[in-house]
Amino acid sequence: MHGVQKEAAAQVGKSICVAAIVTLAAVLVFALIVKLFSVGQGAIFAVNQVIKAVSIAAGCLLCIRPCRGLLKGAVSGVGVIVLTYFLFAILAGEISFGWQNVLDLLFGALVGAVSGLLAGYIRGK
Repeated sequence: MHGVQKEAAAQVGKSICVAAIVTLAAVLVFALIVKLFSVGQGAIFAVNQVIKAVSIAAGCLLCIRPCRGLLKGAVSGVGVIVLTYFLFAILAGEISFGWQNVLDLLFGALVGAVSGLLAGYIRGK
């Protein structure tokens, strides 16, 4: 690997780690809220999607540098979705795969790409 590729991989790796930590913390706080107040199933799904989006954006904005922000952001978004899926699957004790997982991967890639572009634009100035 060349120096530029190593740096890009390090940025993506850091972004995934930051986003995974933010996701885990936010889900724990939200689980406490759900436990204290009776929250409907529709709200749970919506808030989980918002948590994923905010986490991916936070990871990209904190770790992604200007060059190739779109690609690094998309890879970071997919990486976050995959990592958090397996973390939560381990906690739940079961792994299942379906169309919802494919949509989550596409959602992560899209949010990551937009966040990577935004991070590159902000850091480029």
